[in-house]
Amino acid sequence: MLLVLWLLLLLPALAYAVRPGDGAVLAPARLAVVRASVLLGAYAIGVVEVASAFTALTAPAVLTAWLAATAAVIAAVLVRSVRDVAPDDGGGGPLARLTGRGQPLDALREELRSRRGATRRTWRRTKSAAAAAPAWQWALGCVIAILAISVAVLAIASSPNNFDSQTYHLPRIEHWVQNASVAVYPTDIHRQVDIGPGSEYLLTHLRILSGGDAAYNLLQFLAGIGAALAASRIAAQLGGGPVAQLATVFLLATTPEILLQASSTQVDLVAAAWVACLATIVLDEFTRPGDGALLRITAPRSDALYLGLALGLIAVTKSTGLLAAAPLLLVWGVGRLVRDGHRRRPCLCGRSPQRCSRADASRAATARAATVAASLAILAIALILVGPFLLRMQQAFGHPLGPDVLRDSIGVQTADPRLLLVNGLRIAQTNLDTPLFFLSDAFAAAVNGLANLMGVDPNDPRITFGSTRFPVPAWYPDEDRAAFPVTGVAALAGLVWFAVKGPRLRRAYAAVLAAAFIGVACTVSWQPWVNRLVVFLVVLGAPAAGLLAAGIAKGFVKTARERGRRRAACALVTVIAVVASLAGFLTVAYGYPRRLAGTWSVFSVTDIEERFMRRREWMPQYEEAAAAVAATDPDRVGLVQGNDSWEYPWWILLPADTEIFALQSIVPGQTPPDPATMDAIVCAEDLDECRMLVPDDWEYHELGTVAYAIPPAGS
Repeated sequence: MLLVLWLLLLLPALAYAVRPGDGAVLAPARLAVVRASVLLGAYAIGVVEVASAFTALTAPAVLTAWLAATAAVIAAVLVRSVRDVAPDDGGGGPLARLTGRGQPLDALREELRSRRGATRRTWRRTKSAAAAAPAWQWALGCVIAILAISVAVLAIASSPNNFDSQTYHLPRIEHWVQNASVAVYPTDIHRQVDIGPGSEYLLTHLRILSGGDAAYNLLQFLAGIGAALAASRIAAQLGGGPVAQLATVFLLATTPEILLQASSTQVDLVAAAWVACLATIVLDEFTRPGDGALLRITAPRSDALYLGLALGLIAVTKSTGLLAAAPLLLVWGVGRLVRDGHRRRPCLCGRSPQRCSRADASRAATARAATVAASLAILAIALILVGPFLLRMQQAFGHPLGPDVLRDSIGVQTADPRLLLVNGLRIAQTNLDTPLFFLSDAFAAAVNGLANLMGVDPNDPRITFGSTRFPVPAWYPDEDRAAFPVTGVAALAGLVWFAVKGPRLRRAYAAVLAAAFIGVACTVSWQPWVNRLVVFLVVLGAPAAGLLAAGIAKGFVKTARERGRRRAACALVTVIAVVASLAGFLTVAYGYPRRLAGTWSVFSVTDIEERFMRRREWMPQYEEAAAAVAATDPDRVGLVQGNDSWEYPWWILLPADTEIFALQSIVPGQTPPDPATMDAIVCAEDLDECRMLVPDDWEYHELGTVAYAIPPAGS
């Protein structure tokens, strides 16, 4: 926890150092946090890659890197403080101005007093505005605060127990720490080496410096806060006031899938936060106050840096986020080119109006070249972050996107528009599933009926993951499946409102989200847990819902005399708020696999029971096998398992100094060690393969799903 606090202190300090100038952008404080988060995230990724290149991913190397980062942040804060405190009057450098040289000391003191006075006045106005807020706004704020605190308690009190985390998210971190490198290693679970590792890179810092996984859940919790912060700023950039921003945060804070993932070691919320960071930086291109020449000259340079870092973080964390990043960057580039093409020659004395209004072709060409250069810089910066991982995939599997089995199992394998339409509708039905079964059943029946009408199989294997079948119930609060009907319908209504009567920026934003969803439908096969794969769309869609809610709330005043319309609007918003709040409270109280109340509350189970919450029947088998192996005091333990087996429990149950090696490998060119060189062997699920690999003279014991083998006594 001290380590987390250390890192959290760096964030606001760096945010202060990189915050934009006064009047440069909307919501500058939130943009400063976004910038600092992107910089720290990219730095953490870079540290892992550089240390791995020298097989030095160790505690001393990581600690040194963060000490250096702390020193750099302190230096940046001091430089920014000097620049802020001492106004530039042309009398020497910042240090001279700070000491009063080049400016009378009394004048400097007066400047400082005026700035402190302005800060106090701003604080008083903020307090007054907060005090004058209607009761319903305070109620929404209380709901947000209660849910945030509840999820924080879950994140701190819970042990990692997500299914995929037991299989590949967390075991890969243990292999990296053991190998002091993130290089590809032998394994029978291909997802440990070919799925984007960005989130796990961040967890690796916590693992190396703390020696355990106690703080793992906090990464997604902080990502959830960051996503809400960025989404609220997007609402402001799209023209929303405080009410719209509050509604945006409220909707995200009550979305079951986001609440569940915020205390998990999944990666979808981390990816969504990076996508939201990219989106809010893109919108700065169209929402900067004023049109000062200095802002227009300097902004593209800094924007290119942060856009490139955000794009790289998305690519290295979860590639589905690129489905939103691509149209966002396209809008950014096209918007700049269109604006640059309309640059006008400044009107000078003595020139005719016709000549004054003529476009300056040379300046426009220079501006276009700058936009192209900035676009190339964005791609180059992103490749610096994700390039090492793509290179490893190319070397290991002959393709930068990994093995065929990964792309074939997750991706859509057809271009048939009928199947793509069915795939998109199935995803939408699963997203909007509700406990009102007549609605869910009707939606599913309509999708299946449309598929039959078009002559296609709604469960065609080219658009369906594995042997799963549509539909599945997704309304209940399970972190892998939880639907979001309230947020989804509200966001959809807001985007339709944008498209019908919004200004051009809102219409462009709606088009971006439409393109992103179409991209998901055309590339991601439907699967029962598809809801967590589109969390980034939920975060991006919430601002549209927030603006729509604010528009309805504004209508309360306009239609105060028309009681019927006023009551109907009030009732609609109230019902949505109550339903969303109820869903949020029930999710944190009784969500699965972590909950605050009930029989399996985090306060009523042991650490090991909590880790096996998904498969409680496996716990005694793992414990018995691990205890028998630990009794032999092994140095090297071999591992036999299937593609979806739980590996992480072995890293928890076996002695901390034990090295664990996979005895099977699906990775080309990575040969696993000889089983005879191991001191013991543990197996999970794939017991037939285990019997074949265990040396003939070893003692072999099957316990059901789990087995273990140890050498004969005295060997």
